[in-house]
Amino acid sequence: MLTDLIQRLRPDPVRRRIEHSIRSGTGLSKADWMLDGPSIAPAAVDQLVEDVTEWCQERIASIRRPYGIDQLALALACATPGGDPLASKTFGVFRPIDFYSEDGIGDRVGTFLREVPVDQLNAELDAGASGIRFAAALFSWGDVAREALFDDDEA
Repeated sequence: MLTDLIQRLRPDPVRRRIEHSIRSGTGLSKADWMLDGPSIAPAAVDQLVEDVTEWCQERIASIRRPYGIDQLALALACATPGGDPLASKTFGVFRPIDFYSEDGIGDRVGTFLREVPVDQLNAELDAGASGIRFAAALFSWGDVAREALFDDDEA
């Protein structure tokens, strides 16, 4: 009984390494794209969808998958530089296969980006914004697990 109590009070080294890994930014990939000009055409949004989707695919291809841990989380947002968000979306936790499936995360990324009203974006540009910044953050639990499980140093 005393041994059980001592075990419960002893810090968990794996948990500590996971927390340290997350705090240090392991598994987090970020990118942004700027749409600017006198006005934004729908074709520019189509190109943005291609660029964001390609970036996601490249990042997904590079993640670590120790013991099959391959869960990801994705968030997208757009705003004027230094301004409040105009639109944002999170896609929750998913597996890489979910990105590529029909009506999967990849398709939903395109839907979200195309649903941001171009008229609203152009109104922001007309009001003096220097552009519209679209940002993505992709988080890989596999990268965190790899660092935490295979780290020989105690964090």
